[in-house]
Amino acid sequence: MEQWESKFIKNMTLRYVFALSVLALIAVVADHVLQDNIQTEQNRGAVINSGGRLRMLSQRIALLSLELTHTQPPESRNRVREELLLAVAHMEVSLNGLIHGDVVLHLPGNPSAELRELYFGAPVSLLAETQKFVAAAQALCRAPENELHTQNLHLQYIQLKASSDFLERLDELVKVYQREGEVGIARLQKLERLVMVITVFVLFLMALLIFRPMVKRIHAHFVERSQAEVEREKLIADLRTALANVKTLSGLIPICSGCKKIRDDHGYWNHLEAYLERHSNADFTHGFCPECQRMFEES
Repeated sequence: MEQWESKFIKNMTLRYVFALSVLALIAVVADHVLQDNIQTEQNRGAVINSGGRLRMLSQRIALLSLELTHTQPPESRNRVREELLLAVAHMEVSLNGLIHGDVVLHLPGNPSAELRELYFGAPVSLLAETQKFVAAAQALCRAPENELHTQNLHLQYIQLKASSDFLERLDELVKVYQREGEVGIARLQKLERLVMVITVFVLFLMALLIFRPMVKRIHAHFVERSQAEVEREKLIADLRTALANVKTLSGLIPICSGCKKIRDDHGYWNHLEAYLERHSNADFTHGFCPECQRMFEES
């Protein structure tokens, strides 16, 4: 029995270790996949912000360009020129990060096919338009003082682009990034549900293939132990009865030399027949032995 119990405990331990290992593996894999997708969606949020920033910077550049040509004091014009150059630099950084990636801005780069078509597609790519827009702003900043007026060609180009289809294409860029972000969020939600379904399914399989057989074996073991206990108690009772019978009919039995009565364990004297009937399964019949028969006939 001890060997069987040791084997059973070892088997249960292995099953528990296997079940817990599977659950741990699922948890680790699910966490890795979810964290990777969450990081992707966080980067996508930065991408949407940078796309919206391009649109904002285009309007800021147009406003600063107009302010540059209308500001008269040299010190004020220099301040506006510095702000304009800073806005142009930010626009270049954002555009380059959206296309090629930027660790600092958390931009992954590698745009989708739809975005690449928008950036590089014919007849006029958004990248080329943005580069021309930036170049015009840089040229305006380098223009001498006598050319900083409302008729400046660079200023006119900037104002035209800031209010034409260039602005609409920047809006379309932001919309595409937002749409892809919504698709990514929906995919992440589906992935979370899939992980939940897989986890529940694995738990069901464990309950069906591991814990249910284990419960059956434990139940069968306890039934066997219970039956063995009943049999053991019955055997003990039989042994006690046998020992009582043996104790009653063995040893020194006091008997009277005259009347032949027997003294029991309680000190009472009993007729031989009554004593033997109480302490054995024997029944008695009455008759005469040959010697008593002759004595009876002679009398």
